[in-house]
Amino acid sequence: MPRRSNRNNATVAGGDESTAAADAGAPPPPPQQQQGNNHSVAAHVRERQRAVAEREAARLARPEQRRTKTLQHADKRKSAVTSTPFGVLPKNSRDIDPNQEEEWCGPFSVARQIIAQREEAKRKREEEEANSEEHHPLDAVMDQVAAEQQRKAHPSLLWKSNLMKQQENEADANANLYAKRQKRVDISNQGRSQVPSLFHLCVQFVVNNFEYVESLGDVDHDVRLAIMKELITRNQLDSKAFEALQEPSLEILEVPDCIGIPQDVMANALKTMPNLRYLLLTHAGRCLGPKAVQEFLQHNAASQLSCLSIAGAYLLKDEDAARIIEKHAGSLQSISFQCCPLLGAKLLQALQLHMATGTLLELSLQDMSFPSEQLKAMASCKEIWKNVKSITLKSVGGLNDEILSQILAATGDVLDSLNVSDNYELTDATLSSIRQFNPRLKTLVMNGIKELTAAGLEAMFTHPLPGLPPPPRLKVLKLSSVDHQAVTDEVMRLVTAGASAQDITNEDDIAATSPPLRRSAGGGLVQLDIQGSTLVTDTMLEQLVETSANSLEDLNISYCPKISDQGLGYLVSRMGPQLVNLQVWGCAQLTDDFFDGHDRVKDGTLQIVGAWMKKSGTRSLR
Repeated sequence: MPRRSNRNNATVAGGDESTAAADAGAPPPPPQQQQGNNHSVAAHVRERQRAVAEREAARLARPEQRRTKTLQHADKRKSAVTSTPFGVLPKNSRDIDPNQEEEWCGPFSVARQIIAQREEAKRKREEEEANSEEHHPLDAVMDQVAAEQQRKAHPSLLWKSNLMKQQENEADANANLYAKRQKRVDISNQGRSQVPSLFHLCVQFVVNNFEYVESLGDVDHDVRLAIMKELITRNQLDSKAFEALQEPSLEILEVPDCIGIPQDVMANALKTMPNLRYLLLTHAGRCLGPKAVQEFLQHNAASQLSCLSIAGAYLLKDEDAARIIEKHAGSLQSISFQCCPLLGAKLLQALQLHMATGTLLELSLQDMSFPSEQLKAMASCKEIWKNVKSITLKSVGGLNDEILSQILAATGDVLDSLNVSDNYELTDATLSSIRQFNPRLKTLVMNGIKELTAAGLEAMFTHPLPGLPPPPRLKVLKLSSVDHQAVTDEVMRLVTAGASAQDITNEDDIAATSPPLRRSAGGGLVQLDIQGSTLVTDTMLEQLVETSANSLEDLNISYCPKISDQGLGYLVSRMGPQLVNLQVWGCAQLTDDFFDGHDRVKDGTLQIVGAWMKKSGTRSLR
């Protein structure tokens, strides 16, 4: 019995199978089998422990990266401090909104995608060619041939400065920076200095003795305005001077600066002008409040107000502006409000209800915020926009692509001028709407819109595109402070080609045209502003010379680092005398070879703004 008890204890320690065999009276398994069972159980446990250990080792070998929080602006597009001097570039995957809906596959979007893919393929091809280095004995000859072809394709490379010709003696050559700059200023002042006209002398005499003037009498509006501007320049436009300038028979009341005029004086002036047709008050401030509006509405009920332009009236209430529009809805043709913080939904409601007669020709709303629902309601009212030729919606809170697309569709080919600067919600979709609905647009201002892309601009100005009309033939284009990679040489080639093209309206003419857009001698851009575009080169200046030599008057290429002395010198030498303003702020690469060596140095009619004082090879000074 004791031996059986020990055997039972051993089988229990060995496993369930040994226990069952002992109870059945079978002989116990051999020692080797018992050792094998014990070894298999231990191996299973060891495998599990080894897996746990490997997991811990892997975790400790790759410690989790700590998430560092950085201080960011609430809206990067509105931030003045960005990661680059030209704005934030949303190129990383984390900057892309995963919830953004895929755009509708239309002609404009397809063209933009094709252009983006083409540019990416071109970049990869250039990288591959740069990486593959092969040498040949005739490389030097081939380089000379390539350089000759480059000079033929880019005539600006042949431009030479006249600086050495102008340095008549060694003293001029060794003059310091300040002496050279002073000489440059003196030459420019000589060109602009003229003998004062008789009109200017008379205005100066009247202003010098204006304290003795009681009334100007029946004089023209231009004379009255010139005297008023001179008084404002001298800070002498007070209540007494304003009363002397006004007459009861006036039809135009234009004040460039109302800062010195109180509300009571303005109310009395509006009360005594029953025939007023044009009311233009800039920097209105406190002069246009509830009392002045009440006097104007009571005593000008029979007047036919055609133009209403108010800027900076911080006392003008929303309901008062709505009452003015309601009272003169049948005659108002131009409406402009700027920096009036109390205006809002009631103003838009008045425009929607009372301006549906089709008399409105110009509408300007700047630096104000409106409810999006009310903007949508006003945009959907097509009767307001059917005759509007000029629209300015600058820095309007609540404006987006959808609302602006409805407005552009309602105006159609009547629209002549569009200014939507500093609206940070606008994207390439606005370019698609302009191309689709406004082919006769002449002026386009989109300063400060960071969401514009090079592919979108190319798609807008590429011709022909199936399903879309020809691009607009612009005379004024301003793309200042947009994304610094949005404006390229290819974009400007398409813009200048379209600006100088003939007006083609027939499909047969389009098919017979080769290239698709034909240039006319009198066409071309008149004003161009591409400030902050880092990808434009001298090629763009050559395109301007080719297409706009007889039309360009104002050019702003500030902060364009790839513009050189040769390109600008070639532009100035080939442009006509109508070019009078050139802005080059931030172009530190420009030297005295251009500033003192271009062909119109002694002309004086060309004003170069933002010239750096720079000597080649040394530091640069402003």
